[in-house]
This record gives sequence, C-alpha cells and structure tokens, in this order.
Amino acid sequence: MGEHAFGGTLRAGSDATPRQSLSSSSIEDWAVASDPGLGRGHNEDAWRIAPDVGAFALADGMGGYNAGEVASAIAVDIALAHPFEDPADPGAPDPLDQLAQAVCAANASILAAAARRPECLGMGTTIALAWIVGTRLFHAHVGDSRIYLLRDRKLLRLTRDHTVGQAMIDSGSVEPGSSRVAAFRGVLTRALGVEASVSPDLGEIELRPADRVMLCSDGLSDLLDDAALCALLATPQDAGRQAAALVDAALAAGSLDNVTALVAVAAGERPAGDRTRG
Repeated sequence: MGEHAFGGTLRAGSDATPRQSLSSSSIEDWAVASDPGLGRGHNEDAWRIAPDVGAFALADGMGGYNAGEVASAIAVDIALAHPFEDPADPGAPDPLDQLAQAVCAANASILAAAARRPECLGMGTTIALAWIVGTRLFHAHVGDSRIYLLRDRKLLRLTRDHTVGQAMIDSGSVEPGSSRVAAFRGVLTRALGVEASVSPDLGEIELRPADRVMLCSDGLSDLLDDAALCALLATPQDAGRQAAALVDAALAAGSLDNVTALVAVAAGERPAGDRTRG
C-alpha cells in the first residue's frame, strides 16, 4: 500500500486537499488515491479539486522527461484557477469553451515556466478535467489520462487516448489488443508543454443518480481492463474505499508507473442530450 488519500483525508503522507462540499454540483462524495507505483521513486501525477465550482483535475507528468511533476502540478493548478462562469448566467461563455480556455492557459503556463527555468525545459504532462454543474458533466482532456463513467453497472469511457497506439487502432491497421498497440500505447501524440497551441478533446453528458465518475492516470488504466475497472467501480462502497481499491488493484497487477484514481459519486435527474467535440 502506498500513499493514498481517502475522501480528502490523508494517509501515509499524501499531499491532498481536504474534501469540501461541492455546492454547485450534484456530487455527493469524492475521493482520491495515489501511489508512486512499483517502479518509480516519486510521483509525477497531480490532482486538484475546486469545490466552489465542482471541478476536478488530474495530470500525469510525462515520464522520462524533465520535471514531469512540475508540469503536472502547474497544469492542475492553472486549469482550476480559471474563472469558471455559471453557464446559467446571462452572457456566460459555453462551458466547453471555458474548459478549452482552462487547458490552453495551463499549456501556456507550462511553456512559460520552462522558458524561465532551464532545468524544466522540455517538461510536459497530460490533463483530464471534469466540471460538474448541477447534473451536467463537462469534460476535457489532452494525452492519455482518462475519464470514465459507471452507469447501471456499465462502464463508459468518455475520452480517447492521444497516443500512437490509439491512432493505430483508429486507422484500422491493428486490433485493440495487439502487441503493436501495447508497444506504442504510452507514446503521446498530444500533451501540454510541447507546442504553443493545444487542442483538447471536449464533451458533456447528463449525470444520473448514483453515476460514478473516475479520472485516472495510465498507471491505472494500462494495468486494469474495462471488466476489472467496471467490477471495482460497481462494488458498493464509499468513494474513498473505492479509489483505494482501484489503486491497490493496479499495484497488485504490477503497475510500475505512478497510479492515481479520482472517484466522484453523483446524484441527479434524468438525462438530456449529450455532445462531444474533438
């Protein structure tokens, strides 16, 4: 067992934000668990919560690059510092445009920090953002950190990896489970801190009662397939125990990478339409 955070309560020295009420969203419980993994001396994953607006962010610093932990921390801090405006307010920007602006601001901040600090030159990170307004989930991502939704014991993946492996699958040149995909699974085609402009994939979906939303780094999703993730998320328990169980399962499967799972439990109304932009 490594460094975990249960519902915002610390265990084993994890740096976590205490849980607070998410008054503007339908989230009734949330928790994060994170561990450096079996092959890393430190954790380059970062996460933040903005309880006042119902926003969650998770980032995975690019392993093998300079200062990955610096890039991931900047990404989540700057993204959630964005002045989110209630979509119900007259003249408020489109929620997906607001998320895109938050991601672009994070990218610009990482590039600026790298320019100021030579030891950080070349740093980069993924990011996954979830913003829950009432019963509506708006999401954005860059890289291979994922967002999942568990509904009625069925697992939906709301994001598509920005990796060479995923591009090979999308082109139809290989099957999803092939060894060629595995070899390129972690090679990113899009990340923060790489280019002056970045284009996040965006989407939204209506939450239903008891839906569970999970943001995770690839140290979790690379080791646990959809069936395993579904079984763990469908187990009746609070968000803290669920997040810890997910991370422990990835460690038991041999995850050498940093592993982070952020779980949020929703209450809400019946769904309206959904949309995706990418």
